[in-house]
Amino acid sequence: MLWDIRTRMKPALQVIDMIPNVHRTPALAALRRAVLEGRPITMRLSDEDRELAFHDAHVQLTSPVGARILKMLHDGGHLKLKKPPARSMPALEAYIATETAFRAEVAAILLADAAKRARLAKIIADPACARPEELTAYLVNKVFAAHLGHAATGTLMIAGTPCHREGSRPITAADAERWRDEEGFCCWWTDAAGQRQGDLPE
Repeated sequence: MLWDIRTRMKPALQVIDMIPNVHRTPALAALRRAVLEGRPITMRLSDEDRELAFHDAHVQLTSPVGARILKMLHDGGHLKLKKPPARSMPALEAYIATETAFRAEVAAILLADAAKRARLAKIIADPACARPEELTAYLVNKVFAAHLGHAATGTLMIAGTPCHREGSRPITAADAERWRDEEGFCCWWTDAAGQRQGDLPE
């Protein structure tokens, strides 16, 4: 899942806390099971909806899509509660109501990412079409790998600018042991003002 999408989700436990008198850990397990396995409630979710509803990481995240599933679990009696179910859950319902806006943001993020990937592919195919302001160490590294090979070093013209890729050697013996045979690179160029840019190991 793209980072920009994850930043628009909330920690799952924070959303679960919007349900009065809920046992948090069992509710988290129920949400995860409902999204990933489709039980205890029968749901037809697309792969995209499954991804948007729940992000299983060190800090588990959920979105308004996941909040809607939580409400379904609550209303179906599938969540363990400390007291009888609350008649209303305004905080959870308010978060669920943002689903349309959330989906619109996700669509915009995916569109921008697709455009970024397409632009990268175009520049890799024709480095001369790049603009100087588009130069990054990441881009230089990708162009080198595509045109000269993964381990190549030297100079290539990208965006009309000589761009360089050099081996980045370990500084200490400990680094050398950790790196062993793995090769790192520094990619750099000189901008119109004569300033060296890049220098990021790739």
